[in-house]
Amino acid sequence: MKNLRNEDSKKNNIKDSEINYSEIPATDDKFWEDAAAIYPQKKVSVQLEIDEDIAIWLNELGNDSDNAVNNLLRSYFIGAKHFTEK
Repeated sequence: MKNLRNEDSKKNNIKDSEINYSEIPATDDKFWEDAAAIYPQKKVSVQLEIDEDIAIWLNELGNDSDNAVNNLLRSYFIGAKHFTEK
């Protein structure tokens, strides 16, 4: 398995002037019409049972595991909410 943290740190050392933005398409009002600012919510502690392989993966993430779980659930929550509103 690749060490993504090392790759990320290399990317973070690039100067803005070295980034090629030429292939990134411009955005318009249509692109942003569903955008919304998401502000941090109050965090609460929960206990849940999960599959062993997921627990191992989260353990490997270390301190980032809480954020990973929250981000995954937040993405699912937003997607499910958006799906049910249509």
